Amino acid sequence: MSLEKKDLRLKMSDDMLNRLRILAGLDNNDVAEHGAMLLEKAIVGEFHAVSVQMDRAKRLGLTGNNGD
Repeated sequence: MSLEKKDLRLKMSDDMLNRLRILAGLDNNDVAEHGAMLLEKAIVGEFHAVSVQMDRAKRLGLTGNNGD
């Protein structure tokens, strides 16, 4: 069973699209599927970085009374 996914449209430079095509081809993936996978990895990484910063701010007492 696959997870339901939402449609997302974006614009890329020709250079980045060509690079994505190469990467997708190396893994025998569809370009859109490979792009989605790379975007999800980037989002997870960015979210983790923000979470770490928020945790540090809480430990330093920089977030207010309730830790928000």
